[in-house]
Amino acid sequence: MNPQLAFQPAQSQANPPACTAQIAVTTAAQLLTLPVSNNPNGTMRIVVSGTANVAWCYSDKNALTMATGVLMLANTSEVFALPGSVTAITVIGAAAGSTLSVCVGDGK
Repeated sequence: MNPQLAFQPAQSQANPPACTAQIAVTTAAQLLTLPVSNNPNGTMRIVVSGTANVAWCYSDKNALTMATGVLMLANTSEVFALPGSVTAITVIGAAAGSTLSVCVGDGK
């Protein structure tokens, strides 16, 4: 097994940089299109800033709920695998009040 390197954002050297997408989270499921990555099996760093917990899932799933998605607490960040076929995630909040940012890249 190869060790995973520190997280390296994709497209961060572009002018303008194009490595992050963000959305103001609401209590309705919303689709967030991810930035383009040059790695078909990279990672994504998700940051939740604000006061509301958030849930997410890969692709377009309008039936997403806080109980069925990947839960992230307010003011936290995590790195997740990004399968090559995924170009968007669906997000929902326990309440309004948070922004979810996703940066695609490699590593952890």
